[in-house]
Amino acid sequence: MRTADVEQFTCIPYDANTFDCADLVTKVQRELFGRSVEMPSRRPRGPRGEAELGELSRPYAKPREGPPHNGDLVLMFDLGQRNPGHAGVFFFLDHEGWVLHSNERSRCSVLHRVRDLTGFGLRIEGFYEWA
Repeated sequence: MRTADVEQFTCIPYDANTFDCADLVTKVQRELFGRSVEMPSRRPRGPRGEAELGELSRPYAKPREGPPHNGDLVLMFDLGQRNPGHAGVFFFLDHEGWVLHSNERSRCSVLHRVRDLTGFGLRIEGFYEWA
């Protein structure tokens, strides 16, 4: 995967009501990988939607056995939380694992090295391949 292919999805403004991390994941899957991933149209937004994100994702993806692949769904926890409430997309770029994600803290979509996520307050729950 080329970094330029992924960077086109950075700096997209975050909005809890119209474009959150799940919206970013579906956009990347559709535009970069040609996958049709549709979240429920009336899915909860904001903190409630984040709390239900792990369950909403389960019909679309199954846990990855072995190392993650480009485009895998990444479910994450905010440090101190019990349930995954944040999603991103995994990429292997420049010999290293990265996660593209969007949240209120960053105010837009960003790329983070997997090894730097804990410093951003996130912990990976798992990598999921698309069903």
